[in-house]
Amino acid sequence: MEDTTIEDVLKTVEKLYSEKDYAGAFKLLENSVNKVSKGLWHYNMASVLAKLEKLPEARYHLLMSERHGFSSKELSLNQELVETKLGVRKLESPLTMTDYLVRGGIIGAQGYFTTIALLGLVISIWLARKKDQFKGAIFFLFCSAIFIGLNFWVENWEKYIVVAPKVIQEGPSSIFREKGEIPLGVMLITQEKEDWIKIIYPSRFEGWTKRNGLKEIK
Repeated sequence: MEDTTIEDVLKTVEKLYSEKDYAGAFKLLENSVNKVSKGLWHYNMASVLAKLEKLPEARYHLLMSERHGFSSKELSLNQELVETKLGVRKLESPLTMTDYLVRGGIIGAQGYFTTIALLGLVISIWLARKKDQFKGAIFFLFCSAIFIGLNFWVENWEKYIVVAPKVIQEGPSSIFREKGEIPLGVMLITQEKEDWIKIIYPSRFEGWTKRNGLKEIK
């Protein structure tokens, strides 16, 4: 019964999408969040929001779709299209060493850290079966643990997509001087302090801002 329900929802969304009734498709998806797998639900929501010209929200849902395990050629193409229209790739390009490290961590967490960790684990097991290779096995096991830890650490960074106009302050209070605004659609890596968050990445937007108007990638 559950599979039929999912199929019916997706068929109706597809029908509304083909009829260009994007508002209707959005409403149906909004009411069906618990009837479709998370990755697929976010992907369809992103497609509808892109047609409604809500590109920052569309980018958020594309990233959430990927985070929940959905993967396809269309997803990658849509991400590239949305990010190009928003102009966020240039805005998120590294300026400082911290930016490069953060960017490297984000890329590494897209499967690379896990792959390296598994490879290290396989080598460790192989060496453990050999005579006089105990130290080598321990070394590769240690390296594997480091990359698993790195992946866990990066995955738990506080990441947000800016979906509403945001002002940057020099400190965690409105009494501090305004430094500028953050463009819509930009992904932020942050640290939290109650209702205020400190922007770590991209460094060109370094400062503090309020939580409202941000959607967390989690």
